[in-house]
Amino acid sequence: MKKKIRKEWFGAMMLALGFMACAGIESTPAWVSGELPAEYARKRFVSALGTGEDLSAARATAKGELSRIFSARLDSELLLSENETVLDGRSSQSSTLLGTTKITTALELQAAEVPLHWEDPKTGTFWALAVLEREAECRRIGVEARDLITRLDGEVDAAGVAANPLAALRAALGAARLGGALDELQARGRVLGRVCLPPRSQATGTLRRAADDRMRSLAFSVRGSEVDPANGEAIGTLPQLREEIASNLSRLGFQVGPISGAESVTVDARLRLLPVTRGTEWVEFRFEGSAEIASVRPQEPTLIVVEAEGTESHPEPSSARLRARRAGEQALAAALDRRLKSYLGEGTED
Repeated sequence: MKKKIRKEWFGAMMLALGFMACAGIESTPAWVSGELPAEYARKRFVSALGTGEDLSAARATAKGELSRIFSARLDSELLLSENETVLDGRSSQSSTLLGTTKITTALELQAAEVPLHWEDPKTGTFWALAVLEREAECRRIGVEARDLITRLDGEVDAAGVAANPLAALRAALGAARLGGALDELQARGRVLGRVCLPPRSQATGTLRRAADDRMRSLAFSVRGSEVDPANGEAIGTLPQLREEIASNLSRLGFQVGPISGAESVTVDARLRLLPVTRGTEWVEFRFEGSAEIASVRPQEPTLIVVEAEGTESHPEPSSARLRARRAGEQALAAALDRRLKSYLGEGTED
């Protein structure tokens, strides 16, 4: 009798353990296996799973995975947008200012939420589900796009009315860059499966072509002179300074020299060298340089002015002077290059 009771008791225990095991399996949320609950269906949400040793780590991992997945999809959409831009523009540009497409897809999806989490009782691992609501993100993209479109229209208008060709080019380049930013927003909308942008007047390819046309309508004339420290009058030419400035302009895609039908923009670079008395055996020379890009119209103010200064020394006076001149030429050309890029929106000044 006792044996029978023991057997029945043992069987009941095994059955209970079986039920407990099944309950443990069933207690694992379906979303951990990719079966999203109806309230976070793929039609309405972009989602991603993340795990971690604690809840905070799991939430961060889930958000990071959501951004990674979104960025990976955005990469292909941006390539499509770029191809459409080149096709619409009918050519790809070779200049630094027009030909470099900067695509950044490391996104921080600020509207992402982590509504669900679960701790695995066996391993202690935390699971989290990050979601991004498609319609809400699309509305946010639309607001950002409307601001960019307003700015783009302003740049297009400025390019049309600016009397100074450099100012007009600056506005045209700004419009093209804003067009690229709108292309990125459009690509993000496509990742969401939505049309999020309001219509705009001009495609990016058209804007880039307009900026390229303005670049081709300019031709730079470069002068490099050494001036008398006393009265500022030219006492000789500096062909190396001229060539260095001309080379920088060419790398940006500008034409240098007389070009038929192009407006001439003059770069006037001047350098003066002054001996410095230090009371040592070494001879020191100080260089002071300035360069300006003058307006094509005399009544308009000069747009760009830069200066450079420094010292060089050597035991031989002629070598000290030569070193100061070369250092001054390089410093002045580099300063002008940085300032022009900054003015046109391609970089920052030191």
